[in-house]
This record gives sequence, structure tokens and C-alpha cells, in this order.
Amino acid sequence: MDLKKEFGHIRFVIFGGSNDRMKIVANSLAKSFWPVPLGQELVPIGSTTRYVLYRVGCVICVSHQMGMASVSILLNEITKLLAYAEAKDVVYLRLGTSGGIGLEPGTVVITQEAVNGYLEPYYELVSMGRLIKMKSAMSDDVIAKLMDAAKQLQLKYPVVTGKTMSVDTFYEGQARLDGAICEYTEQDKSNFITKLHQHNVANIEMEALLFGAFCNKLNIKVGVICVALLDRIKGDQVTFTAEDYLAWVDNTLNICKAFIAKELGIPFSA
Repeated sequence: MDLKKEFGHIRFVIFGGSNDRMKIVANSLAKSFWPVPLGQELVPIGSTTRYVLYRVGCVICVSHQMGMASVSILLNEITKLLAYAEAKDVVYLRLGTSGGIGLEPGTVVITQEAVNGYLEPYYELVSMGRLIKMKSAMSDDVIAKLMDAAKQLQLKYPVVTGKTMSVDTFYEGQARLDGAICEYTEQDKSNFITKLHQHNVANIEMEALLFGAFCNKLNIKVGVICVALLDRIKGDQVTFTAEDYLAWVDNTLNICKAFIAKELGIPFSA
């Protein structure tokens, strides 16, 4: 494969958790900006064993599955691919879901700063017996442009910036009470969630910290956009309808599309 021919023009990479969701994202981009010829359809490029990757216009849409371990592999592989293709000034954007802290379900959070479970803006890993701490930082200009895009769309639900706590596990790391293992009390959980709120943490998920650390290390522009599916202050269980969910995740995608359109100087209407 001629990587420069196939990927040298890429300007944006959109990352998301599930294979099905990224197929929807890719088709939505095609419908809005780069229509697929009649009788044809978008198909993944390469193997779909671990990830699913689509190319639409100057955008790559790729699934990263769950958690920072999986994301780490993908970030390395995508970044190497784009380096071999000699793509320049590529912006990385993650679209996802999260648990909100003191937020109305459906609120979109654009990550201003990602923190770990200690509420520190560092991603930590052990390499050859040594602890490495990588500073996690989002791109201020991307954050500002994403917020501008959101304002232009006049969405029904709020869009805010704030701190995002990224952890390695869905249950214990997020102080959930409904896991198979739970070694703390409901009061412990309540105290911790209150602490997060007091430290201006807006949401909890499992990937933003690494996106910020990896991209900061390599000077790649990055933004993370997640919808809050519930308010963790009020509980651990979601209560939304299927229609709610689709509308909420579409809001994150429309913000992303409006941002891309503005960067490319092309029209877009949600």
C-alpha cells in the first residue's frame, strides 16, 4: 500500500470506542461532506480483528475499544501510520460517553484538563521497572474552537468545559457500588464523588488522560468530547431511553463535524 497516497492528505483522526459507532460516524461524515458514489458503501481498511478504521475525505475514523491499554496501542499505530504517510498538522479528536459529576444527563463535556485517580494531570506507566509520569494536556485552541462550534449549533443540552478523571477500571476506579467486587461503603462512594465535584471534575471516563499525555508528548493537537449519560452524584444506573442516547451521542458528533467544517472552510448544517 502506498501510504502517502492513501493517508498523506489526512487532517483529522476521530477516535471512538465501538466498531459500530465509528461506522456510523464515518457514514455521517460522508453524508455531510464527502458523499459515497451511488451503489457503493464505506468499508473498513485493513484487518478488523482489533480495531475498525475508515477513511472519509481527509478524516480517519477508528475504534479504540475500552480503556487506556487498548488506546495506547492504537495511538502508537495510527501515529506511526501518519508519520510514514507524511501527513502534517493532524488533529486527534475523541468522541465518547462518560459519567457526569453534578451535570444533567445529556450534557456534553469538552475536556479542559484530564486527571488520574489521584486528581493529578499525569498518565503513569511502568517501563523496564521504572515509573514514568507523562504530563497530560489538551490543546487550548482546539478546546476554544470546539466550544465555538457547539455555540453555533445551539444544541438543546448544555455544553461545558471541565476536568475529566480517567481511570483504568469501570467499577472500582469509578467508585461504583454495582460491581462484582466492592470494598467500600455507599458513604465512601458519596464522599469521593463529592470530592471530585469540589475539585471541579465534570466527568469520569477511561481514555482522555492518555490522549492528553500521548499528544502532549508528541505535540499533536487533541480534543476530547464526551456526553454525560448520568449524574454520578445521584446514582450508578442510567435511566435514559434509546432515543435519548442516540440524540446525545449525535450532539458530540455534530460538534466534531462543525469543528472540521470550520477548519476546512466548508459549509455544514446539523
